[in-house]
Amino acid sequence: MTRWTAVAIVCCAAARAMAQCPAEGDCRKPHQTPGCVMPDCCAIVCKANPLCCEIAWDQLCADAALEACEGINCPAEGDCTAAHVTPGCADYTCCDFVSSIDGWCSWASWDELCARLAVEACGAPACPLDPAGAVDEAEPCYERLNDGCGIGFASGRIEPVCGIAVKGKVTSGGPRDLEWFNLDGTARRRFRLTVEAEFPVELQYFRGGCEGPNDVRWLLARPVCSGGLAFSFLADAGSGSLILGAGTADQPLRDGIDCDEIDPDNPPPPDAPPPVQLFGPRWVLRLDCLALGDINGDGEVGAPDIAALLNAWGPVPAGDFDPVAADADLDGDGAVGAADITILLGSW
Repeated sequence: MTRWTAVAIVCCAAARAMAQCPAEGDCRKPHQTPGCVMPDCCAIVCKANPLCCEIAWDQLCADAALEACEGINCPAEGDCTAAHVTPGCADYTCCDFVSSIDGWCSWASWDELCARLAVEACGAPACPLDPAGAVDEAEPCYERLNDGCGIGFASGRIEPVCGIAVKGKVTSGGPRDLEWFNLDGTARRRFRLTVEAEFPVELQYFRGGCEGPNDVRWLLARPVCSGGLAFSFLADAGSGSLILGAGTADQPLRDGIDCDEIDPDNPPPPDAPPPVQLFGPRWVLRLDCLALGDINGDGEVGAPDIAALLNAWGPVPAGDFDPVAADADLDGDGAVGAADITILLGSW
């Protein structure tokens, strides 16, 4: 037998071994059949010992799995959409997807955050965006040009134009990529916001400047491909910013959305694999300027807006403010009352 014949035999054996991943049987326990149920662990063990995927998953294979597969728990027992104390869950695709975003889920326990992320993200369809007519943000996804206070006080913001859509990309990782839109103004104004994205959307209305004082008036999140997000909101006089990023109601996304453009100053190695995109990076956002009294954001001030104002009568609730609900505090004094009716009628 020549040296190259021997190499070929070993390579063929390894290829046959990989064909047994995944298979039936617990990777951490010996069983009579080849391969085991965890694809990632099975591949690791069988690459080192092809017999584990050719003959049987014996004690040596199980011991190798215990040593080499720490933290690999996809699939595992438990419903992916329900919290449980053990790591991982039964649906491998969903388990692997969620764990790629939040490694805690397959390393420590499948807690409430993991379960909610599974409900929102697993099996979510691709979102076909229509960017026709939208102005590009002119920020390559490998740079941070529109991150406002997110990356130093010198970072810029996007200057929105009422009625003109803007398109761009968001990536995850660090530093986290955010899109800041300039909402500075000399008077209180109302906007209608429409946004679509290929990723779970996180939106914030940030009041004040980077140096402070400042606060986040509201923060909301919507799952990927939720049919587009559209609502009207009020922006106060003074400094303010609308912030777009990727995240859920529980956490920002720091993995799963890689830049799909090549940085000419820092190109990847020629043999580098393409980025693994759990979500697409693209978004389209539009701000329309509305009359202050157009509470429901339909482009007119009329009877439905009076009904919305009366329904919101009284003090504006503190705490987690929901901008999708009727925002009827037209004068910004913290309560909906007679003064707001006067403003609404003035913009009838």
